[in-house]
Amino acid sequence: MKTQLHHNILIYAMLMVFSESIVAQCWQSVQTGGNHALAFKTDGTLWGWGENSAGMLGDGSNIDKTEPVLISTALDWAYLSVGNEYNLAVKTNGTLWAWGRSFYGQVGDGTTNSLFVPTQIGTDTNWLKVSAGVSHTLAIKTDGTLWAWGKNNYGQLGNGTTTQTKVPIQIGTDTDWKEVNAGAYDHSIAIKTDGTLWSWGRNFSGALGDGTNNSRNVPAQVGVDTDWKIITVSHYSNLAIKTNGTLWSWGDNTDGELGNGTKTDKLVPTQVGTETNWADVKIRYSHVQALKTNGTLYAWGYNSLGQLGTGTNIPSLSPIAIGTDTDWVGIAAGSNFSAALKTDGTLWTTGDNQSGNLGDGTKTNRRTYGQVSCTALSVNDFNTFSFQIHPNPVLNRLTIENPKGGTYKLQVINQLGQQVLKEKINVPSASLHVSTLAKGLYFLNITSENGKAQTIKFIKK
Repeated sequence: MKTQLHHNILIYAMLMVFSESIVAQCWQSVQTGGNHALAFKTDGTLWGWGENSAGMLGDGSNIDKTEPVLISTALDWAYLSVGNEYNLAVKTNGTLWAWGRSFYGQVGDGTTNSLFVPTQIGTDTNWLKVSAGVSHTLAIKTDGTLWAWGKNNYGQLGNGTTTQTKVPIQIGTDTDWKEVNAGAYDHSIAIKTDGTLWSWGRNFSGALGDGTNNSRNVPAQVGVDTDWKIITVSHYSNLAIKTNGTLWSWGDNTDGELGNGTKTDKLVPTQVGTETNWADVKIRYSHVQALKTNGTLYAWGYNSLGQLGTGTNIPSLSPIAIGTDTDWVGIAAGSNFSAALKTDGTLWTTGDNQSGNLGDGTKTNRRTYGQVSCTALSVNDFNTFSFQIHPNPVLNRLTIENPKGGTYKLQVINQLGQQVLKEKINVPSASLHVSTLAKGLYFLNITSENGKAQTIKFIKK
């Protein structure tokens, strides 16, 4: 008996170590939009949670998710940018992909239709970087050229007009663009390979950083410095880090988001404090997160819903340390929530949770950082709410089975996010006639009476 007990304890200990090892290697990176988040796991798979009203999660549905669900098993994503209600990505083969809301053509497919799954934009294979904003998009190709599309009422595209475009167009002829940021409403910020800073669009509250409030519809250099490294933009506020590790800010400062201890706007880039160990900075709406090179986390600005993670809803006009941990490695700022990543692969969130944007399985706001589970459900793994379909691929009749039965709504969505079939079932097994569907990939959304949902991909042959 004693030998068996020791054996069981050893097995349990091994399982605990194995389990902790899995959790420790869970999340690789995270990005947040208005009220949704996308993240990569260490195995390269793409996951999402939060608001999904216009398909911004990319799972083929418009149902909010309160915990991470699998979006893509593809392992060839190279670059991802999460905008307010849409996303853009580049694959390792240089192709451009987008999904989510497109009121102004910001997804770039030539329409204003929302995309509910990642969809390739055009056929070019030389895209390098993208920046999804609120309603306009910026991108750089491998040849260093600058491209833009979407809303353009203040010249934020930079093509010399105020006419919007629903497809990518080249901006000027320069081939030395390095970084772009379209996170603002109506202006754009960029860095060239020589380290110079550029801006264009609406110049409300000094957003362009040129010392005036005059808007412009083509890129123009800001100052003469050649050591700009990182830029982040939101509304009419901007922050940047130079190659020497100093932090700078300019533009609107209504909520203290510039971090200079005041609420006074700045018309030109102005250094924040004297520290030279800033490693990264992110702003969304009116709150800011930042990392130092020693792995410490800082935040400041608006804090009505606990998005700073301080345990209160008191705003801060200057950077304040969040806890004492020194193992933070990644940050992301949503409209009123924040996410941060540690070196052990754990992911943490705080703030507003109205759409499940904290990813903790609830819609309860939180003022301190809480961990996002690594064992979140995939789109085909919902425990007792688990449907199986066969055959897949299917020609005429798709059989749907659930061991518990009940009443469920069925909805079939095509790759454009359009509903093509709808039905209700109330038995453990049912058939869905799909013979009239065109060949291709579809998404079967299954919703129970109590709001549980599952999405299953199938192919019509």
